[in-house]
Amino acid sequence: MKTLAIELRKEKRTGIVAVLPIVGVAGAAYAFANFMVRIDSLLSLPMAPMDVLLTQLYGVIMMLNLFGILVAACMMYHMEFSGTAIKKMYLLPVSIPKMYLCKFLILTVTLLTAVVLQNLALVKIGMTDLPRGTFSMSSLVAFAGYSFVTSMPVLSFMLLVSSRFDSMWIPLGVGVAGFLTGMALGTSGIALFLADPFVILLMPAVSMSARPDAVIVLIAVLETLLFLGVGMRMSQKVRDE
Repeated sequence: MKTLAIELRKEKRTGIVAVLPIVGVAGAAYAFANFMVRIDSLLSLPMAPMDVLLTQLYGVIMMLNLFGILVAACMMYHMEFSGTAIKKMYLLPVSIPKMYLCKFLILTVTLLTAVVLQNLALVKIGMTDLPRGTFSMSSLVAFAGYSFVTSMPVLSFMLLVSSRFDSMWIPLGVGVAGFLTGMALGTSGIALFLADPFVILLMPAVSMSARPDAVIVLIAVLETLLFLGVGMRMSQKVRDE
C-alpha cells in the first residue's frame, strides 16, 4: 500500500492520472454528438438497436482510449527515466516489481474510469433515444466489460515497452505501428493474428454484434497477465544487474 500511495502521488503531480478520465469525457461527448447527428441513419441499419448503439459508436471511442493508453503509459516511465531517476530507485530499499505493478494498477483504474464515463453516456442515449423496449442494461454492461478487457493487453504491453526505453518516442512509435497493424489485420479472421494485442483491442469494434466473445476474452486475459509478468520479471532483472 505504501508503494501504491507513493506512485499515486507521483502520477497525480505529473497529471498522468487525469489523461484517461479526460479521454473518457471526450468519448462520452463524441457518443452524444455522433448519435444525435446520425440517429436516423444509425437506427435504419439492419441491426438490433442495442447492436447499433454499442458497436457503431465504439470505433472512435476505442481509438480515443488507445491513444490515451499510449500517452499515459509513455509519460509514466518517461518521468522515471528523466534525470536518471529510475537508476536511483534501484539503490533504495524499494521493490521495483511492486513499483511496476502499482503503475499497472493505476493505469488500469484510470482506464476503467474512462470506460465507465463513456458507457454512462451510452446508457443515457439508450434510455432516451432507442425505440421503446429495446434498451438492455445487461447487454450494455456485458459489452462495457468486454471492451475494457480487450483493451487491457495493449495497456499491459505498452507499459512493458515504455519501461524498456529511455526515449518516449520509441514506445510511442511502437504504439502507432501496433495500431496500424491492428487495423490491417483485425478484419482478416485469421486466429493467429489474435496474438497481436492491438488486434484484440479492435475485436469489439469490427464485430457486428455486441455479444462478447468468450474466446477473445480468454486470450485478452492471458495476454494481459503474460505482458504484466514479463514486465515485472524484467524490472527485477535490471535491479539485479
